[in-house]
Amino acid sequence: MKTVSMIALVLLLAGCASAPSRTASGAQTYTGEVRNVNSKDNIVSLWQPTGGLIHVKTAPDQYRGLQIGDKATVQGVLAEPAVATIVTPGPMTPVPRGTADVTELSGNVTSVESTGRLTANTDRGPIRVIVANGADQRFNVSAPVTVRISVQQVDMVASSTAAGPGATPSAMPGASPTSEPGDHAVSTGRVLSVSPTGVLVAEAPSGPVQVVVANPSRYKIGDFVQVRTTTRATP
Repeated sequence: MKTVSMIALVLLLAGCASAPSRTASGAQTYTGEVRNVNSKDNIVSLWQPTGGLIHVKTAPDQYRGLQIGDKATVQGVLAEPAVATIVTPGPMTPVPRGTADVTELSGNVTSVESTGRLTANTDRGPIRVIVANGADQRFNVSAPVTVRISVQQVDMVASSTAAGPGATPSAMPGASPTSEPGDHAVSTGRVLSVSPTGVLVAEAPSGPVQVVVANPSRYKIGDFVQVRTTTRATP
């Protein structure tokens, strides 16, 4: 009987050691640069050069030890970013809060889409910004480019409140097509991820934008920001 009990114990231990990690049904493998790790909801945000920012729901053993900026491969299923769902009673207006975070970067174009997206490698890392339609006629892959970025924290308030006495106007100072050459864009959305090195990813109507901020400690996931960019080819 003792021999049988010992064999059973060995088999039990062997089974525990070889048990596979628990991942969601239909899990696939995703590779990219780590942009955020949400251990509360088991979601890893990865940046892919071709697919942009994706969010993968996975098991804890898949992201244990990962750091922002690491290149990682995880198994899981695609998920929506874990940000707060805000129900608004009507039209909302972004009202500036504090001062804008302004940065100017130089780099080289890595991809450009005629429908209005440009990615570049800069001295602060890769960025992804909105440009005007037909950008592939103005920007060439590998060509030098300069991008001026302004990130403004905003509060989303009901339009009637924003228009009330003493309200701060939603328009913020920045470049316009008549004052500065280049492609100009403005988008307002929630912060999806922010790294200690200042890489910030935010919602935009046509897909997330990725920019760089000087003071990343000012931002947290779910904050609303308004991102203004001016992108111009460098001679």
